[in-house]
Amino acid sequence: MPKARKAGLDAATEQQAIADAQWLIGIRGGLSHKYSRDYWRFSTKAELCGQVDSGERFVQGIKDAFSKNGEVSIFFLPGRGEWNEKLAAKLIADAEQGDADADQVLGEVAADHLRRRIPLPNELADYVAACLPQGSNKAQSDKKAQSHKTDYRDWILALTVDDIVRHFKLNSALRHFKLKHTRNRETEDHCACSIVAKATKLSEKTVQNAWHKYEGIADERTAANYVAQAIVSLTSNPTQGKLVRFPRVGSTDAMPQPKPPRSRKA
Repeated sequence: MPKARKAGLDAATEQQAIADAQWLIGIRGGLSHKYSRDYWRFSTKAELCGQVDSGERFVQGIKDAFSKNGEVSIFFLPGRGEWNEKLAAKLIADAEQGDADADQVLGEVAADHLRRRIPLPNELADYVAACLPQGSNKAQSDKKAQSHKTDYRDWILALTVDDIVRHFKLNSALRHFKLKHTRNRETEDHCACSIVAKATKLSEKTVQNAWHKYEGIADERTAANYVAQAIVSLTSNPTQGKLVRFPRVGSTDAMPQPKPPRSRKA
């Protein structure tokens, strides 16, 4: 006797889940947003080595915003300051496949270490050495870096897939559906990847590939919203410092907040 298949999502729940996925992607800047891709590189560097270079463009933007009132100083609050081996391995693997964004992150982090006379972590040193013309793997340096325009898109897709699963787990009215990230070929039940595929009009296989590519760090990226925090103050009045936070791209704190409604005039 064949097993009874558990009930899938009803039409209303499916449409609401699709709408939720579209909303999450929309407030994250869409699937191809240059500013967000640049910030992704900034955020990734901060997460990779546990600190932020005060000369970064996004940090300079904060300084410029305050400098109209006088000379500005910025002090970063102590972070974990640890090298993220898991993220480093992922970036190196992507860079070796021609990911220009990953290569840029690794190169900038290596350059910052060298400028400050800080020894390179072993895996980063090996990667940089292989890219040099006189290195043991000259073929690597001759390979043209490919600009993978889908990398940021895949990361946002993976975050959205994870968010949809979290939403179903945390919502008591939806918990019984037991929505999974992916599904096998033999079932017609929805999964988070199939919902995000419908929301974006991409193939489910494309979304699944994005999830498998970033599932190892998707949970880490959403667990803590900030990659760095700093105190910005005027040199003339350092006691009146302001806390500035640099949120991870895709985190709830990086999302634009709704504007307060205008008060009606009597």
